[in-house]
Amino acid sequence: MLARQSSVTPDHWANLIWALGAENIVGDFGLPWLPPQRQSELADYFSRNDIARQLAPQLQGTLDRADQQRSASRLGAYFENLWAFAFTHHPDYRLLHRNLPLRAGGRTLGELDFIVRHHPSGLTEHWEIAVKFYLQVQEEFWVGPGLRDRLDIKLARMREHQLPLIRQPAAAELLAQQGICIERQWALMPGRLFRPLDDGNTSLHRTINPATAHYWWAPADEFLFHFAALPYRWVRLPKRAWLAERGYLVTDTASCEAFAANLREEGSRGPVCVAAQNETGEAVRGFIVPDNWLDLATESL
Repeated sequence: MLARQSSVTPDHWANLIWALGAENIVGDFGLPWLPPQRQSELADYFSRNDIARQLAPQLQGTLDRADQQRSASRLGAYFENLWAFAFTHHPDYRLLHRNLPLRAGGRTLGELDFIVRHHPSGLTEHWEIAVKFYLQVQEEFWVGPGLRDRLDIKLARMREHQLPLIRQPAAAELLAQQGICIERQWALMPGRLFRPLDDGNTSLHRTINPATAHYWWAPADEFLFHFAALPYRWVRLPKRAWLAERGYLVTDTASCEAFAANLREEGSRGPVCVAAQNETGEAVRGFIVPDNWLDLATESL
């Protein structure tokens, strides 16, 4: 198997349940995180066998249409499509608006991810959601694999711009003109945090959720040194398999040595998300990065 060839088929229904129930990568930070009970209610409903039998074909159709329209090419858009499906089909919710732009005076003030009606409380809610995958650099920084995103910056933007937007006078007037009265806000940011493979014992900042930070990153040589003697088979994960750990179908695997050799032959310019497989499924997950990735990441800080 060449590392660049996909031998993994994502499971959309498993990804839906993961999206609804996964823990946030951080706590605190002054954000109105959705209460765990609310998450559990959503994930439990779609985990029911009767609901899966009834709705899984509809989810497949919804995602196929989005792919045809090229509206879900980014992982973030795919993640939002999963949540939009949940809001549409869960009896406790009514989806009112998605990606609602707020424009005034010829400029865009911002965009609201979701506005929903929560039937049990009778309240209209504004939700801001994101799925994020970050690699640890210099202990205190968490950087996206493509070096275009950083955890502290993303959190600050959500706290200081995206959520307070509705309280800006111009935005509040626009919402009132559309008959929208937002009574409560929630934030969600599930994902995974990847720590250097040779430095997994460093302490984590108190805001980091350790349950989401037991993954690793390493250059190819270090990956080979660490894993070559272990009885794992390896696959490259396409982005839609970055969500549910047990939900994807694997049709081919490679040894550690063959996988590392194929990556070198391929000459990948960016980090590659990989997973080790054993007899029970996924054993470990990480990013194999180019040799110069850490230098580039440090320069991007």
